[in-house]
Amino acid sequence: MGLGEQLMKIVIKVKDAVGLARRFEESPRDAMREVVGHVRDGMRRTLEEVMEAEITLFLGQDAERRNKRNGYTTRKFGIKGIGALELRVPRDREGRFDSNVVPSGRHHDQEIDRDLALLHLAGISTRMVANISSRVLGMQVSHTHVSKSLRTLVPAATQFMERELGNRRFKYLYVDGTFFSVRRSTVDKEPTLVVLGVDDTDRRSILAMIQGDKDAADAWRMVFSRLKERGLDASAVELGIMDGLPGLARAFGEAFPKARVARCWVHKSRNVMPLVPRRYQAAFENDWNAVAYAASGTVAKDAFIALKNRWKPTCGDAIASMERDLDALLVHYEFPQVHWDALRTTNPIERINKEFKRRSRAMETIGPESLKVLLAFTALRLEYGWATTPITSNKLKHVGSRATWQAKQLEAVTKELMN
Repeated sequence: MGLGEQLMKIVIKVKDAVGLARRFEESPRDAMREVVGHVRDGMRRTLEEVMEAEITLFLGQDAERRNKRNGYTTRKFGIKGIGALELRVPRDREGRFDSNVVPSGRHHDQEIDRDLALLHLAGISTRMVANISSRVLGMQVSHTHVSKSLRTLVPAATQFMERELGNRRFKYLYVDGTFFSVRRSTVDKEPTLVVLGVDDTDRRSILAMIQGDKDAADAWRMVFSRLKERGLDASAVELGIMDGLPGLARAFGEAFPKARVARCWVHKSRNVMPLVPRRYQAAFENDWNAVAYAASGTVAKDAFIALKNRWKPTCGDAIASMERDLDALLVHYEFPQVHWDALRTTNPIERINKEFKRRSRAMETIGPESLKVLLAFTALRLEYGWATTPITSNKLKHVGSRATWQAKQLEAVTKELMN
């Protein structure tokens, strides 16, 4: 048996196994504490032996020939599944020795950092995680350390958001921006530009979540360019669904010349309805829905003509606004009918943005790196849910619902980020 195997083998000596079995029968909690105490003591001895070997190797180097041992210092160090241990850490006279087992500046192992980060990402505030840390993790941590723990997941989050896209062909792209209160030197609202893709199997995937300085056409040009650099096949894109941001449709057309542009009916309604006098709005909306939910493109055009003839005398500005974007509003009728509900609005991506906001609510304000991790974590959870849910599924109506996220999805996402 090698040295490593000997050190990792923790032997628990129990004088009276039968007596311990009886104590489990009488008081399982107290008996389990006794067993855990043996395990903790074995872990403590093992780590202290490893540190003794560390300082011996350190002082054996040529550069440390004049250096000597200088007793011990006691440190409390937290270990996942074990809790906080009181450890005797050896010292040297010159103060140059730093243990890799219990590094200076660290109070617990890295696995606890990841657990803190995942608890926070699950929607628990930093202060609440700090309050429950001693019970859940076996040691107390500060709320500021909970925030900092998100940094441990930044590399995995970055890798996910910059992944290769050439292995799938995406035919529909939803584009929309959402704002977060981001903490840099000051706190201010900053946009995150989100692109949701639908591939040729009708499955969705979040393709981009880019923190920009503004939700403007030039920023979107940069987003589209980066998507193509990551392998997105521009020739496969058939349609882009978006709001009425000035210049966005042109920027999209430049990036994806073979694609059509669809205007979101919900966003357009927000522009048109304020132009309709309040006393007419209910009747106008009925005629509006007759266009939006027509049985075909031809029926929709006929319904618009009827709406125009009826309402132009009293709501001329509303009709003019609607007519300017009519082609983009009706373009979804040129695609398979089973996709019409999904292509009529940007609701799929807005539900994603709502989920982002719900996840960030416990954080109040958030740093740019922590926001990157939050977005990646949320996107991965959505991806696992979408793996078996095409855009033709009725489940699309519940994308933002908590009931959608099953425990197995959370477990899969956790493994993805941790590994």
